[in-house]
Amino acid sequence: MSTPHQPDAPPAPAVPAGGALPGRAAAPHLDPAVAGLTEQPPTARRRWPWQGPQAEQPSSADVAAWTATLQTPVPSPRRIGVVALKGGVGKTTLSVLLAGTLARARQDPVLLFDADTTFGSLALRTGVPLSASAHELAAAGDPGRFDVLAGALARSADGAWVLPSGRDPEQSAALTEQVYIGAMNAVFQHFAVMVTDCGAGLATPLMRRVVSGCHSLVLATSPSVDGILASHNVLRWLRSSGFAGLADRSVVALTNVPADGAGVDVTETVARFGPLAGDVVAVPADRHLAQGGRLDLDALSGPTRT
Repeated sequence: MSTPHQPDAPPAPAVPAGGALPGRAAAPHLDPAVAGLTEQPPTARRRWPWQGPQAEQPSSADVAAWTATLQTPVPSPRRIGVVALKGGVGKTTLSVLLAGTLARARQDPVLLFDADTTFGSLALRTGVPLSASAHELAAAGDPGRFDVLAGALARSADGAWVLPSGRDPEQSAALTEQVYIGAMNAVFQHFAVMVTDCGAGLATPLMRRVVSGCHSLVLATSPSVDGILASHNVLRWLRSSGFAGLADRSVVALTNVPADGAGVDVTETVARFGPLAGDVVAVPADRHLAQGGRLDLDALSGPTRT
């Protein structure tokens, strides 16, 4: 097994107390205009090739182009939410892998924010000790300097900073909309990209608040009829609840897809989500992911990493 990637020293942008990073407006983190959420999504959707037995594998030029996209500077902090309607479908796994991939590609800080109130496996999957939680940061507020904030957070081997919902089950269960807003106000201006590992369901006040501030969602689902139907219903709910633009920028991720293909008709699945989601991707079954321990991007198989 190759040696895990070791992150470079964390960048420490100078930020005046109460001020904003250069080029970023000092404004509430959920202001749609500041966040860019009022912009129209691209009209042309670029779909990722289905990773199955008959799939067209992406070329090296495709991978290079997508990697360059991950490195693109952003005008304001970007937020990606990873959601699932039931447990055991790889939501936290996708969150950790996505944050780690972004952190490796980008020069600016990436945050993995745990908004799950069930005290899941985030610490185990990232391999980091739980430092300050959302509750502590909400109480302390924005320190105004990244190096001060970084001292309160743990960092994964891939370079993603980790903010847990709580340091124990009771504290995680006590994560509320108000605590989330306070924690977001403390970290908002310091991270170019934030990946949020969301709790189950979307109808609670906390999850509606999280979703309302996301630029994109990743809907984790099993490659099964009930899983696909659940994700289909989520996308319909988003569109009927005023989040049509968010649905257009979101991705359905079928997880743990066997090498011999999913248990559902692939063509029909892609066609079903075509008018509702921005993309459909598949994450192949992988021995490393199945172990349930700390995730290492370098230990993934080639197709899974791609």
